[in-house]
Amino acid sequence: MNKIILIIFMIGTSQASFAQSDSSQTNLLSFNKIDFGFQGIGFTYEKRISNKITTDVSLGLGGGYNIGEGFVNYRLELYKPAFYFSITPKYFYNRNLRKREGKSTELNSGNYIGLRLKYVSANDNSSDFTRNSVLANFHWGVQRYIGENWSFNSHLGLGYAQDIHNNFGTIYPAFEFKVSYNLPF
Repeated sequence: MNKIILIIFMIGTSQASFAQSDSSQTNLLSFNKIDFGFQGIGFTYEKRISNKITTDVSLGLGGGYNIGEGFVNYRLELYKPAFYFSITPKYFYNRNLRKREGKSTELNSGNYIGLRLKYVSANDNSSDFTRNSVLANFHWGVQRYIGENWSFNSHLGLGYAQDIHNNFGTIYPAFEFKVSYNLPF
């Protein structure tokens, strides 16, 4: 498990080393946000990497996973939340078209292709239902400004989930919807 966390950390920090300092070429931004969605509640730092790429680094509390051969079950228990950590590089491909058509590009609004690497702890150590899990998915997503400091993000794709302790894994449909409050600092 420590090796997986180390690999995820190394990917995130290596991507940050490719950051460009001149933000005048694009209006992609780096910012902090609080997320509310199916995965729970969390804190995300969306880092501008280049003119078309950002990386979300997220920490939060939400539901846990029960993964077996051929199935993935998700359970959200408010009194026993699971901890999650994820890294999601996103390649935005339509922002210039959005600008030409007069559509908003605020708060990094656009369509993107992404890759998520996520670690989720068990809800508690005695849980028979949820276990420490690692999930990876490839997805298509949209991120939109919805007013003031608010945005929403949704994606759909295909992923692979692995139970760390029992070495069970399976392919799963990846779906997410979240609303974010973008912090003004």
